[in-house]
Amino acid sequence: MAQSVMTQNALAIASIFGPFLVVLGLWVLFYHGNLSKVMTSVKNSPGTLYVMGIINLLIGLTVLTSFNVWTWAPTLMVTVFGWVMTIRGLMAFFTPQYFFSSKLLSDVSNLKVRGIIILIWGILMCWLAFGSM
Repeated sequence: MAQSVMTQNALAIASIFGPFLVVLGLWVLFYHGNLSKVMTSVKNSPGTLYVMGIINLLIGLTVLTSFNVWTWAPTLMVTVFGWVMTIRGLMAFFTPQYFFSSKLLSDVSNLKVRGIIILIWGILMCWLAFGSM
C-alpha cells in the first residue's frame, strides 16, 4: 500500500513539473538571449535572487517531503529534481556569486546545453507521468 502511494506522489509531481521543464527547456534553448537579460536584471536586483532561492528551496523541500526514494527506477528523476531544486535554493542564499559568473551569462553553448538537459528531463518526467497512465 505504501509503495503505491509513493508512486502516486511521484506521478503527481512529474505531471506538474514535467510540462514545466519542457517549456523552460524550450525557452532556454531558443531564447537564451532573453535568459542572459533576465540574469543581468537579477544581478542588478539581489532581492530577486533571494526570492528565487526561497521559491527553489520551497519547491525542492516539498518534492522531497512527498517523494524521496533512491531506487533505480524512472521515479528517481523526481527525487533528483527535488534535490536539485533544494541545492539551487541553498546556493542562492550561500553562494549567490555562482549565479552571476560571466561564463554562465555569456557562453551561449553553455546555455544551449542547459536548455537541452532541462528539455530532456522534462520529456522524461512527462513520459513518467503521462506514459504510465
